[in-house]
Amino acid sequence: MHTWNAGGTEGLLKYIQERTDDIEKAVIPQHLTIVFQPGNEQVQAAMVLHLISGETLIVRDKEDAEAVLNDGILNRMKIRIELLR
Repeated sequence: MHTWNAGGTEGLLKYIQERTDDIEKAVIPQHLTIVFQPGNEQVQAAMVLHLISGETLIVRDKEDAEAVLNDGILNRMKIRIELLR
């Protein structure tokens, strides 16, 4: 599990664009605090990118997550978006 903390919104959009084939899906949690298994680690997350390798990228900043959704890059790149319940 990695946390996005570099490059701001523009950097995140570039990261997604450069790794389109590596991203399995984007998950939007209903609550900012989510629990990862195993280990029951609690993290703040506005968006979670699941990579095909099994790694996850946590986007903590709500504004970055909103910008990604509003930009439409996930739809253009055919990356599935799910709501976490």
